[in-house]
Amino acid sequence: MTREAENLQKYCADWDADQGCREWILPEDEAHLSPRINNLYDSRLKRTSDIAQYHRYFSKDIVDRLEGCGNDVFIADKPAYATYHVRAASLRNTVNQALAETGKDKVVIIGTSQGTQDARFMTTVLPVDDNAPEVGTMKQHVAAVVGLSGEHLGAEIATIGINGLYLSNYVFGDGWVDPVAGEPFWEFEEGQRLSTDLMWREIGDTTTDEALFSQPLVLTEGYVRNDPLEYNLDTHGQFRAFLSGLASLSSHYMREDFYRDENAWTDLLNDIGLSERGWYELVNEQNENCNGVGYFSYSARIRSWDYEYWGDATFYLGVTALYGPNDGYTTMDSQNFDEIGYAPCTDGSSNFEHIKTMDGSIFSHGYYHNYFTGRNKYYGPQDSWLQERPPYQGSVADFYEQVMRDLIERGY
Repeated sequence: MTREAENLQKYCADWDADQGCREWILPEDEAHLSPRINNLYDSRLKRTSDIAQYHRYFSKDIVDRLEGCGNDVFIADKPAYATYHVRAASLRNTVNQALAETGKDKVVIIGTSQGTQDARFMTTVLPVDDNAPEVGTMKQHVAAVVGLSGEHLGAEIATIGINGLYLSNYVFGDGWVDPVAGEPFWEFEEGQRLSTDLMWREIGDTTTDEALFSQPLVLTEGYVRNDPLEYNLDTHGQFRAFLSGLASLSSHYMREDFYRDENAWTDLLNDIGLSERGWYELVNEQNENCNGVGYFSYSARIRSWDYEYWGDATFYLGVTALYGPNDGYTTMDSQNFDEIGYAPCTDGSSNFEHIKTMDGSIFSHGYYHNYFTGRNKYYGPQDSWLQERPPYQGSVADFYEQVMRDLIERGY
C-alpha cells in the first residue's frame, strides 16, 4: 500500500484489507502495452483476464513521452521465461511490424534488463528470414541497441538462483526439471502463478474468458503443437521454461564460468533444449564488433538500501556480498558496455559505449533495477536534490526523453 498506492487505485476495482485486491482491471488506454491480452502475431493465442493485475512494461508515461517527441513506438511482448532463441524470435516479430508500418529500413531497440540481451541476440544471430538465411541477419535492420540495466556478464542474481537449483534439484533432487525440489526458488516471486498468468493460451473454439482458463498453456507465438517445450505445458513444462530463462541470464551461460559443473551444465542444456554451451559461442567479438550497429548502455546503482519503500533486501544484500555494487539484480560491470572488452575498430573508435550510470547524489539511496520500466516511481529518488544531476534529473519519462537526445547527439 505504501509503495503502490497509486497503482492500486488505478488497477484494483475491489481491495480487501486482509485478502488484497480481489478484482483487477486493465484501463482501456493501456491495453496496447505489454503484457497484452491479445497476441498481435498469432491469432491462436490469448491471455486470460488475470493479466490485468500485472504492471505494463513499459509504463504509459514512457510511451506517451516517446511518442510525444515524434517517435513511432512499438512494444515487444516476449515470453516471460524462455531462452534467447525464443525471446529474440518474438522480438523479431515486433521489429518486422515496425518496419512494415513505418516504411523505415531500421529501428532503434531499447531493451531493459534481459531485453538488452534479447536485442543483441536477435540483431546478431537471427536471420531476416528463417527460410532464406543467405539474406543475412537482422543487424541490417537495427541502427542501435540501447541497453538499460542489461547484463553482458550475466545477472548475478540469476547465477545465485542457478547455483541454488544445482544443489536443490541436481544434487539432492530428481534432476534439473524437478519443480518440487526447486519450489523455494521458483516460488520466491510466485513463480508458477506468474508463469501461468503471463503465458499464452491456445484459444481454440472458446468464446469466454472462463473457458480460456482450461485451454493449453503455450510458450510463444508460432508454436508447434507436437513440441513439448512449447505447447500444452504442464507443471514440469512451466518449470522447464523458468529454468530456461534463469539459465540464459546466468553468468554460466553469458560467459565461460570457471565455477560451473560442466557435467551438470550439459544436463541442464539438454533439458532446456540448447545445443550451444553459452552465449559466447553465438554472440561474440567476431559478429558484434564494428558491425554497423551502435550499442549504448545505461546502468542503475543502489547506493544504500531504502527499506521504507523497497521491502525485502535479499537480492541486493546477496549480490552485494558476493559480487559488489549493483542495482538489486546485477553489478555495475555487467551493465556497462565499456566493459565488453572488444578491440577498437580500424578508425580507433568503438561501437560499444556506456553513456550514464544512474545512482543519484551522494545522499541518495540510488536507482533500482526496475527504475527503467516506469512501473513504480519509488524505484528512483523522488526529491530533486537526491536525483541524478541534469540532464538526467527528473522522472523516468524525462530520462527516456534524454536518451533520445543522447542518440541524436550521436548522429541518430
